Amino acid sequence: MERGPPRPGGPWARVLLAASVLGSCLQPAPVQSTRPPGTIVLSPPSPVVGGGVSLAPRDPPQNVLSCAWFRSATTDETRRILTYYPSAPSAPSIGPAHTGRETGGPGCALHIAGVTLSDTGTYSLLMEAPGNRVLTAVLLRVWASVLGSCLQPAPAQSTRPPGTIVLSPPSPAVGGGVSLALQDPPQNVLSCAWFRSETSDEPGRILTYYPSAPSAPSIGPAHTGRETGGPGCALHIAGVTLSDTGNYSLWMDAPPNKVTAAVFVRVWEMLPRPTVTPNQTLVPENGTFSLTCNSSPSADTRLWLRDGEPLGPSRRLVLSPDNHTLTVLNVTRGDAGAYQCEVGNAVSTNRSEPSPVTVTYGPDSARIDPPGPILLPLGSPLTLTCVADSVPAPSYRWALNGTDTGQTGSSFTLTLTTSAQQGTYECQAHNSGTNLTAWASVAVRVPGPDSRCWNEPPQAKAAPVLVYENLPPTACAGGAAPPRSPPDPGPTYETLQPRQPDVYEELK
Repeated sequence: MERGPPRPGGPWARVLLAASVLGSCLQPAPVQSTRPPGTIVLSPPSPVVGGGVSLAPRDPPQNVLSCAWFRSATTDETRRILTYYPSAPSAPSIGPAHTGRETGGPGCALHIAGVTLSDTGTYSLLMEAPGNRVLTAVLLRVWASVLGSCLQPAPAQSTRPPGTIVLSPPSPAVGGGVSLALQDPPQNVLSCAWFRSETSDEPGRILTYYPSAPSAPSIGPAHTGRETGGPGCALHIAGVTLSDTGNYSLWMDAPPNKVTAAVFVRVWEMLPRPTVTPNQTLVPENGTFSLTCNSSPSADTRLWLRDGEPLGPSRRLVLSPDNHTLTVLNVTRGDAGAYQCEVGNAVSTNRSEPSPVTVTYGPDSARIDPPGPILLPLGSPLTLTCVADSVPAPSYRWALNGTDTGQTGSSFTLTLTTSAQQGTYECQAHNSGTNLTAWASVAVRVPGPDSRCWNEPPQAKAAPVLVYENLPPTACAGGAAPPRSPPDPGPTYETLQPRQPDVYEELK
């Protein structure tokens, strides 16, 4: 006689409810967990209505930037509870699914206070760290407090509590296969029924496997032709697709015990290369720009990079809750660079082509090389170079003594052939992007034949030689000399007659 699957409301349901009674039967035996990285541990493992529960990842990655918890099997923003930032633990980002009873904690843990039956469901955690991102999920069941006897699990030599389903591989990819097996199944199993749901509804039954007749399983309505039963109450699914993602549950009849377990299976696809829009950006200094990462719905993580270095949220760098959009405020010159979006899931990672961001600025100032003043003899070549820091590069014009020379470009070259070419040379550097202009000038001189070079050190001049001439006392122009006063006992000098510049005859 074929053994059918358990029926809703039957004795299994009563046993399942009894498994959560108050008392010592709720306390699991101490274990040393060997869960693979990404496994979420519940504490306590069987939370009761009115109590609290903590969901924490086992061995989270190092240097976690953010931990996002979702009240679903996917990272749908509408189901996000909160995003916890280890660098700013007091300022989590609250999501639409937050009820006021959830808080984040160290190690990317989620604490839920005052749990109710409605808290039962699948929870997923998205952890993001430089070069590493992990998405994992767990099925949380909240139990009602019922007085009575408790269901005692069969003794097991195990490092995992009975009822845990192990996936192999833990992150199945599209086109591959996956096995679902109960860790340490009980002895003397008569039948095990697998369901494509969290419950034992007959429409969701895949198959019922009988260890005593392994070649004759009972096929259920949810069987696709790719599922087979195996030893240890395992379920094997070949050629998995994205549609195989979902909750699976196992019900086993192993007198005197009834054992149930559930697991969430996530099937992953190899991600195509994402794109960033816009593909290039020109933004003024102190402005704002935004970039959007366009990727496959199967991407569960998004990481932004500039010139290959990861970017995290800051006062000026704002990330949307799912990292879909990056916004940079009060742009500085250091924000220029090649921006990329990297997406990932459990089985693949891919990075976009660089999207260049150019910050326009300047010129703040200009200078001319070589600096002045410049003194060159006629016939000398002269090259002046105007230097101005500006993005985009500025245009240049040159003027001499305030008159436009018609010369453009950062360098001005000429040969000094006339003294008319001396004076003040001025360069004008103009940025059409910022509409800013800077000026610089330098003095250029062409010395005459008797001029001394400005760079020659001054030399002491010899004292002039004075020569004076003795003139007759009557040499007074214009007629007879007037009466003379008594002679002055001091020396008397008459008009000096210069013969040459700086040379005089001595009057004796």
